[in-house]
Amino acid sequence: MLCFAIAFTLSFLLSFMLSKVAAKIGLMDRPKGIKDHSTSTPYGGGIAIFLGTLISVFWGNDWRILVLGFSVFLLGFFDDIRPYSRYLKLFFQSLIAVFTIWLGIKINIKVLPEYLNIILSIIWIVGITNAFNIIDVMDGISAGVGFFAAFGFIFISVSGNGLYPIVAITLAGSCLGFLPFNLPKAKIFMGDSGSLFLGYMLSVLAILTRYTAANPIALFVPLLILFIPIFDTTYVVILRIVKGKNPLKGSHDHFVLKLKASGLPVPSIIAIIYLATIALCEAAFIITRLTVMGAVILYSIAALIFIFFGIIFRSKT
Repeated sequence: MLCFAIAFTLSFLLSFMLSKVAAKIGLMDRPKGIKDHSTSTPYGGGIAIFLGTLISVFWGNDWRILVLGFSVFLLGFFDDIRPYSRYLKLFFQSLIAVFTIWLGIKINIKVLPEYLNIILSIIWIVGITNAFNIIDVMDGISAGVGFFAAFGFIFISVSGNGLYPIVAITLAGSCLGFLPFNLPKAKIFMGDSGSLFLGYMLSVLAILTRYTAANPIALFVPLLILFIPIFDTTYVVILRIVKGKNPLKGSHDHFVLKLKASGLPVPSIIAIIYLATIALCEAAFIITRLTVMGAVILYSIAALIFIFFGIIFRSKT
């Protein structure tokens, strides 16, 4: 727990300091588009989350994910300072995903040919990296989900299946240190530097953690741990396509914004998302110990619940 405490403390102090000096160095987020704030708010939380997580290197962890994570952090940081084309950003993310695979970090489903594992790895890394950026439309959502998801991987790792619990626990500590300044009304945002870094790190941790000791389809438990960002990303893309819009362009189709449009207060929405993430992480943990049939039932229940609510709220704007 020492690494968690250090990551939390470092992230907390840096978040506090950056919230005070961000305006002086030009790291400010002006209200525009779909963002859930009405006044200019400092960026910089991503710096705190990144540096808090970086301490895991002192525990002898894999340099590959930290170096590549730094690349993703820089990609988001430069976008925070001076936004550039979403297509260019997607290109660089794909390039980093290719380097990740080249360094030996990739999905390895034995029944699939190598080229399919590579394609799935690129889709997974780029998809989850962007998913945490996509859900970062309301105070406290992305960092909170990241915190609970990191703990989901920690508990599975503690059960004897994991490879990288130290990276996960420092990531959780960094998210928790940042959260007091990001909950409503947020004093600082993580920015693209934080959301992209958080998504990338969790996508890689999902690949590097083993799940299949009890049953072969436990392989899919990362889909439950990261279900909230996966669901919202899929939900947003589908609704934008149905409406004839560019799926890469921002809109109010996010699930949390639809919950807000339905009249729920923001603190209640945050509580719902946190509780759902905790429940999904618990389900993921249980699946690693169930039979195949039990795992199928749990997967199906989770999918049906979110499909049901997705249909109910699809018309809210």
